[in-house]
Amino acid sequence: MKKKSNKKRSAAQLDQQKRFALAMSFLSPLKSILANGYKFLAKRKKRLIYPFNLALSHVLNMAIAEEEEGPYVDPEKVWLSDGTLPGVLVSDIVEETGRILVSYDSSSSFCAWDDHVKLIAYQVKEGVAIRSQDLALRSEKQVALDIPPSLLGKELLLYIVCCERDGIKYARSQYLGTYQIN
Repeated sequence: MKKKSNKKRSAAQLDQQKRFALAMSFLSPLKSILANGYKFLAKRKKRLIYPFNLALSHVLNMAIAEEEEGPYVDPEKVWLSDGTLPGVLVSDIVEETGRILVSYDSSSSFCAWDDHVKLIAYQVKEGVAIRSQDLALRSEKQVALDIPPSLLGKELLLYIVCCERDGIKYARSQYLGTYQIN
């Protein structure tokens, strides 16, 4: 058993602990999404590294911003996936009753028509993340997400993620903004 230290922690150590706890609380509900979105990159590393740890490292280094009240996670800088696959160019976002519909264009020659496109909505305060259940292909140029009644009227962070049909290679996720679906 490790002996508890009598040394007082410095202000920098306390600040780092706060940033780490903030990043962990933001990413924990997204764990299964991150496991898929970073698994290809994790395998490419020379030593064993978990996909969640790659995402955590990115958030700690790039996505935590400072305000007068203290640090916060900037959702625009959070990546739910990362990789070499080309992403899509979002052209339109339509909010319908209990549903959100995203139209996109994908004219890259470095991707396949049957790559999968997923829409992810994340309600931070409740710690709930949902993803589109219906398969959307890159060639369909549209993906929809049905919002469950428990999340209607609440602020949702919206992300779009692309992966190859086999689910191995991913594109870097894109943050689409904060939406409130009624």
